[in-house]
Amino acid sequence: MLLSIVLPTKFVLIKYQASGNVGKPTVDALLKAGFIVTALTRKTSSAKFPSEVKTHQIDDSYPSDQLLAAFKGQDVVINLLPPVDINQHNTIADKAAEAGVQRFIPTEFGSDTAQPKVVELVPMFGGKAAITDYLKKKESSGMSWTAIVNGAFFDWGLQTGFLGFDLKDHTAKIYDAGDAKVNMTLLSAVGQTVASVLQHPAETANRYIYVQTAAGTQNDLLAALEKSSGKKWTVNKVSSAEARKEGGEKLSKGDMSGIVPSITGGIYSGEKGTNYDETRGLDNDLLGVKQEPLAEVVDKVVKGQPV
Repeated sequence: MLLSIVLPTKFVLIKYQASGNVGKPTVDALLKAGFIVTALTRKTSSAKFPSEVKTHQIDDSYPSDQLLAAFKGQDVVINLLPPVDINQHNTIADKAAEAGVQRFIPTEFGSDTAQPKVVELVPMFGGKAAITDYLKKKESSGMSWTAIVNGAFFDWGLQTGFLGFDLKDHTAKIYDAGDAKVNMTLLSAVGQTVASVLQHPAETANRYIYVQTAAGTQNDLLAALEKSSGKKWTVNKVSSAEARKEGGEKLSKGDMSGIVPSITGGIYSGEKGTNYDETRGLDNDLLGVKQEPLAEVVDKVVKGQPV
């Protein structure tokens, strides 16, 4: 999904998916903050939007002339398209700058790709880093950028099993000793971060910003899950290095099931640079993003309560 905003009153969204990870909470937060939201969608898209959201359709290939026309008069572009076609991302940045867009938020929303070690551990993150590096070259055009680093999606990661825990079967996939500290952010907090970045343009220009809801180890998560569920969980041990190797081999063959082991094998490796609240510091206070006790969030997720 790609999102483009007009600060402070307009907003354009490309390839919005109602079930998407970042898109929906971002739109919700922007609407709540008083932005006027316009969705830029593919002509074949069947995506549905809240009634407050305007829509603008373009061809599926995102033609340059149509992108330029869509971005005219806009102040911000937020790109949530998958970082697969780097040339497409660069074209979007080119047209945004040509249209006079003031701020571009690229498709980061995850680990700290400004850390070379992180990209070394998870090579697929290299695409994100390349996209942000390209944006740095656009600063001279007058278009600034902000890259948002939020770690793992906390609630989604637990609900889907991405973080290694099966809430239904009470089984845990623990990487190595389970003591690698990871950063996690609720999807609602990610959306809030996007809106707040636009409300703090000077403080967030041309840099990575770092937020989290909580940080903890897999052992911390397991203890919280067992306490909340009242059950002893079955634990299966996994090597983070082997997970990365397996994921890389699958991805090299075009098997997208390699994505999860590649990423989790990286974030649970415990390597220096993967825990950004210790290496970079946090922008939670600047952006008004609340940190919460890990166990309390886990308990709400297990019980199906809003987070």
